[in-house]
Amino acid sequence: MARLSAPHEHLDATDVALLQAARANPRASIAQLARDTGLARGTVYTRLDQLHADGIIVGWGPELDSRALGFDVLAFCTLQIAQGAHDETIAALSSIAEIPEIHTVTGDGDLLVRIVARSNDHLHEVLMTVTSLPPVRHSHTQLSLATRHHRPVVDAL
Repeated sequence: MARLSAPHEHLDATDVALLQAARANPRASIAQLARDTGLARGTVYTRLDQLHADGIIVGWGPELDSRALGFDVLAFCTLQIAQGAHDETIAALSSIAEIPEIHTVTGDGDLLVRIVARSNDHLHEVLMTVTSLPPVRHSHTQLSLATRHHRPVVDAL
């Protein structure tokens, strides 16, 4: 697979191999990762601990399929917000369970919000909640018809 950029400056080939092995088998034990990478168990443990401490590994939870959980609607909403209301707006949006991601963006809007919903009616309810927030000045929503490509960041290493 072609790489357009170099891996994280703090990662060496051993870290990359370990991260790729963990991605290939997320439920692997330290012993299994050691076997898969040819590293000593102590090395695997130490490296994983350091990758976590450095903030490169941010969690070990399962990756969930929102559609399999009944969230069949995926939308992206660009929000224009009042000047100086960034933190307040993000705090309010973060409290809405159907919003798994919030990004500060450039362009016509200030925030890009990913929304999952069980139906179009449910999406409408979420959007009504979002647009009723006092700092929200304008919103533009796009529905995702299909996700054609999704790749975890570890695959870019």
